[in-house]
Amino acid sequence: MPHKLAAPTDVLDARHHFISPSIDRFEKQMRKRRATHAVARRLGLNVNRVAALVQRASEAGLLPVTTGSNRPDLSHRQLATLLIAAVADNGLGNAPGSVREFAALSAGALRFDDWLESLIAGRVNAEPILSVVLQLDPAAVTVLTGATQLEFGNAAHGATTRVTAISGEALRDLIEDFQNGVG
Repeated sequence: MPHKLAAPTDVLDARHHFISPSIDRFEKQMRKRRATHAVARRLGLNVNRVAALVQRASEAGLLPVTTGSNRPDLSHRQLATLLIAAVADNGLGNAPGSVREFAALSAGALRFDDWLESLIAGRVNAEPILSVVLQLDPAAVTVLTGATQLEFGNAAHGATTRVTAISGEALRDLIEDFQNGVG
């Protein structure tokens, strides 16, 4: 059997063959810069704009701030906050307020940031999601599946309503990037 080169995350089994651990066994970590690039790439956003929005959210204390050589890995909650900052773009000066407003939107007793964190963590199945539509003013989010829709906040239905839509496929790819530590 030919030997394969070991990846940095590979481990030796009892017979000294390299095996690649699954994500379930070893959680990959994601830093803010890498997550920013993944969001911009997967959602077709300008990476500099996303970085500026994320910086404003960080300055407001919503995301960790890098100090010196300390570059903390982001939790699932922080990845959800970063994603909200990138897609709920209502201007750089409004970034912290927009993040807080969208995070607090609710569908019954379920908050949007709790749902998004659970989705990123894999506790909510992303497969049936067709799209996630964010309405910027007034703030609202609609999650569309093949069978139903989940509404956070009160969506206005009009021709002049500004919305941002994320396809289910792009969302699943982004979550996979988060889980694999790919930027």
